[in-house]
Amino acid sequence: MKRLWKRSVSVLAVLALALTTFGASVTGSAFGQEPKPLVVASLAGSDEVLSNILYVTEAASVGDFGRLAAMLAGPYTAPLDKTRPFGVYLTLLGEDDVRAMSFVPVKDLKMLLMTMEQQIGKPEDLGGGVLKIAADRPQPMFVKESDGWAFVANRQEHLNDLPKDPVAILDGLDKKYTFALRVNVCNIPSNLREMAVTQVRQGFEDRVAQELNPQQAQAMRQFGGLLVDSIVQVIEETDHITLGWQVDQEAKKTYLDVNFTAVQGTELAKQMKLIKEGKSAFAGFSLPDAAMTFLGHGASSKSEVEQSTALLARFREQAMRGIENDGNLANDDERQTVKAIANQLLDIADETVKAAKMDAGAALVLKEGSLAFAGGGFVADGVKLAETLKKLAEFAAQKDPNFPGVNFDAETYEGVTFHTARIPLQGADSKAREILGDPLELVIGTAKTSAYVAFGKDAAGLLKSVLAASSADRGKQLPPSQLRLALTPILAFVAATDPKPEIQAALNAVKQYAGSDTISVTTTPIENGCTVRLEVHEGVLK
Repeated sequence: MKRLWKRSVSVLAVLALALTTFGASVTGSAFGQEPKPLVVASLAGSDEVLSNILYVTEAASVGDFGRLAAMLAGPYTAPLDKTRPFGVYLTLLGEDDVRAMSFVPVKDLKMLLMTMEQQIGKPEDLGGGVLKIAADRPQPMFVKESDGWAFVANRQEHLNDLPKDPVAILDGLDKKYTFALRVNVCNIPSNLREMAVTQVRQGFEDRVAQELNPQQAQAMRQFGGLLVDSIVQVIEETDHITLGWQVDQEAKKTYLDVNFTAVQGTELAKQMKLIKEGKSAFAGFSLPDAAMTFLGHGASSKSEVEQSTALLARFREQAMRGIENDGNLANDDERQTVKAIANQLLDIADETVKAAKMDAGAALVLKEGSLAFAGGGFVADGVKLAETLKKLAEFAAQKDPNFPGVNFDAETYEGVTFHTARIPLQGADSKAREILGDPLELVIGTAKTSAYVAFGKDAAGLLKSVLAASSADRGKQLPPSQLRLALTPILAFVAATDPKPEIQAALNAVKQYAGSDTISVTTTPIENGCTVRLEVHEGVLK
């Protein structure tokens, strides 16, 4: 999951830089051969598009909008071949020469242009089968029909050499998605990518130079430099990024995919191979009745470990300075005690990061009038963590006579030792006390290479359910990460605490779609990359 967020930030940076460099002065040598499209967009045939719009609007109980859209679209789709896709592609041909080409499947181009005359004006025949449209606009367009396709270009000369099979340019996007947009980062000319890299590095150096605090500047150079290297790697080694939307009427769901792929054989492609299906020690967090569940596992790349350790080192420096200046600490002995505890915790975190392994899970259980949460993950040394927590609790008890205390080593379940506490909530809101329980039950679990935390009503029971399920599902193959939300328990919880009519109406609607009330975000591996899918089921639309 951490890798995906970092890649997303880097991808956005790449796109922004690519767009800003299009207008820059470039040498003609970069365009010595026919370039490949930088951007490709695909739209399914009009029959499929309208069918999917009608399904989504019907599922959302606003079918009138879908039927109105179909009725309004009728005159415009009548001249089209409704079974074939539409396409758009953008190509950088040379200095200040961008070819923007669209292709539309037509049965009767003349009728289509007549239908759209009010929007685009009357076509002007330029000869050679080329028509000029929107002539009174700042950017007129040019149209030419060939083999049942109407090609629309931003320049007349771009219609001289038309592809026989334009659908091939879509590279199968029209088969997978109703709508798709692909950015072929690898097709950006090398000199433009070099320009983008120079801008990234120069911008970073300028920002560091503006920092007046020498320590802050050093930290920025250390940690920020690693981040800049990641962005540069994405610019230089990304193959393509694809956004695709589809409706699966049979499965009663719709989904949005973001696909990211690296150029084969690159270091980035090797890192992408770390995103793969596998087993998790925390599979039990995927509780079927939970309102929210998360599972994530995988290996960290060398650069990710370097970035995380650099961040931890910076955090350690700040923590030590903060402890030194903490007015709540009475003397040097207390400061040294707190520093030792903080260093032990940070040592465990550092060892965990250097293990280059991520395996974690979480679950939120909502019921009418109650809330409970449990989370857990891999740690390098759970035994050392328990020892450090005991020292922390001992110091807290010395400093605060009202410290509720922790019952360490209360019990052991499935190899996990429970440390429990009961925290009074007298000062909290009455609804919060009712939902969480008063006193609040807190459970910290530690094992050889794992740690857990749970709180809320029957926190120990929830954690035991997770541990038992994890033991049973230990051999199960799981996607690299998945976040899942279930609407029914969320709405039932909200309705119990805030009984508004609209909330109850939403709850009644979603109850009719048992098992179809989920939203999920799932990562799956693909060749040299990964797909992140946002999936929404029919009950959620209702």
